Amino acid sequence: MSRLGKVVKFEVLRTVRKKSFWFTTIVLPLFILVIYGVDYASSQHASQASQQQASAYSKTAKLAVDDETGLVNKQLLAQQHITIETNRQAGIAAVQGNKLTAFFYYPKNVSTVGIQVYAQTQGITFAPPYNAVALTLLRESAVTRANAVLHNPEITQILQKDPPVTATTYQDGKPTDGLAGLVVPGIFWILFMTLVVFLSSYTIASTTEEKENRAAEILLTSVEPRDFILGKIVSVLVVGLVQIVTISLPLVVAYILLRKHISLPGGLSLNNLPVDPVAVTFGAAFLLLGIMLYTGILVGFSALFPTAQEASRYLVVAIIWVFAPLYAIGYVITTPNSLIVSIFTFFPLTAPTTALLRNTVGTLSPSDALVSLGILALTTIAVMFLAIRSFRYGAMAYGRRISVAELLR
Repeated sequence: MSRLGKVVKFEVLRTVRKKSFWFTTIVLPLFILVIYGVDYASSQHASQASQQQASAYSKTAKLAVDDETGLVNKQLLAQQHITIETNRQAGIAAVQGNKLTAFFYYPKNVSTVGIQVYAQTQGITFAPPYNAVALTLLRESAVTRANAVLHNPEITQILQKDPPVTATTYQDGKPTDGLAGLVVPGIFWILFMTLVVFLSSYTIASTTEEKENRAAEILLTSVEPRDFILGKIVSVLVVGLVQIVTISLPLVVAYILLRKHISLPGGLSLNNLPVDPVAVTFGAAFLLLGIMLYTGILVGFSALFPTAQEASRYLVVAIIWVFAPLYAIGYVITTPNSLIVSIFTFFPLTAPTTALLRNTVGTLSPSDALVSLGILALTTIAVMFLAIRSFRYGAMAYGRRISVAELLR
């Protein structure tokens, strides 16, 4: 096995044997899923409870209406034991005197003014039951009248429930995938942002560890700085791949089993996701080069400091460029040809995030992608060279920080 392979094997095995690695890899995503599950269950419970509360309220409460529109069905009022008040003031007075639980006033121009409800308090609730009862009463009355006049069940169904909407969009005369086309390219952007955050602390700790325990001098007698740094970078990529597989595996299984039952905002279904080979290729290329670039930056950056603690203080300086394009996301989505988006696309430190965002929303042209990838590849090579030089000089500097001037001297 080559020296580079030995370094990679040593670094990967040392990392995956740590409990902290598996804690951050498994527990944190699991915690996020649990939080999402609790939030989803809570919203479903609140919706069901609100419906049940409204149904029970209409059966037990003492209700009355004053209908100036003439729309409210009298038979429906009788079925629900809802009385009719002579005027608005009488209804309000009955509520104030505890003779009524709630009073619903429907003015003539109810479509613009709205329904006015006067009721006994039911405590703190985001969906008061009397509001739901008042609205349901008017809607059911309108549906009943429309059905009696038009004798058209299609119109009745439209009034009761909004029909599904299927949109087909075109670009240059060809149909597009719409929101569904954003899912697969967007995965590469999410992976890039996640891995940079997850691997930054690990990269700094693994680079400065040899300096802190003074093993760097011994390592340099048997391993070239080039092999050592490249081994560090490759090991970070391998560790990142392990994290991707670990996090993605349960999600892939859930997608296979539940994709027909999962729907996203905007009516987006996960049942059939379109895959654009060009977008996937560019996404994978920017993900790989972006991780290599920032790994090289973090390795070289941390080699300048004597301890991981001191290097971590300046971590934000190294990775702030990853998040900078998010402040211009409005330009990225709406005006991708603007000057600021072009700068972010071709400036190597912001290129991965910006290009992956544009690749997700479909505004990254092949020419821009190829130019940006070329710049990114050249920058990554230069960063690797500086990282090797940084470790060579920093390995011998115990207790002090290497300045950039010393590194470039």
